[in-house]
Amino acid sequence: MIWGGELVLRDGAAVGQVTSGAWGETVGGCVGLAYVRHPDGTVLTPDVIKAAAYQVNVGGRLYPATVGLRPPFDPAGHRVKGNYLSRTGN
Repeated sequence: MIWGGELVLRDGAAVGQVTSGAWGETVGGCVGLAYVRHPDGTVLTPDVIKAAAYQVNVGGRLYPATVGLRPPFDPAGHRVKGNYLSRTGN
């Protein structure tokens, strides 16, 4: 379980830390929110983010992490837009 403060690594280099974490029922595992930055200070574009392997250090053990650019719950934003009944947005 992650709670926050865990180190995030990108291709083995420290790039940030988890700011909060919880159990994600929708994804069936731990979900963490983290801010990451490129070690050399360049901008992290979606393509750069997807082109790397990520890990999270939990209690001294490294676990592979999947980085998502969209929220796992309501990825299309229907509920945020107040559309609770339609999955198509119509």
